Amino acid sequence: MVSKCANPSCSAIFRYLREGKIFHVVAGPCGPEKDSTSGTSTHERFWLCGECSTKMTVISDGRGILVVPLPDLAEKQKQERARGMAVGAVPESPS
Repeated sequence: MVSKCANPSCSAIFRYLREGKIFHVVAGPCGPEKDSTSGTSTHERFWLCGECSTKMTVISDGRGILVVPLPDLAEKQKQERARGMAVGAVPESPS
């Protein structure tokens, strides 16, 4: 059961679905290395509060479930500007 933000450094308590984001993550062995006789994957749910969900995401990898930062939007905007297009801008159609 989800009770608090999945970010270990955050103490926000889960109260409403409308606040933050729920992540449905497959945990446990998966992929070609999965041993069908001993390992089973499970589906787990994690919640990030509204503030943390704007900066982080929840992933599953070989080390387990991780809360990791989202790619820096400011950096993405710099890259887009360098290519001559602002983030979210619609390119002009040739006339």
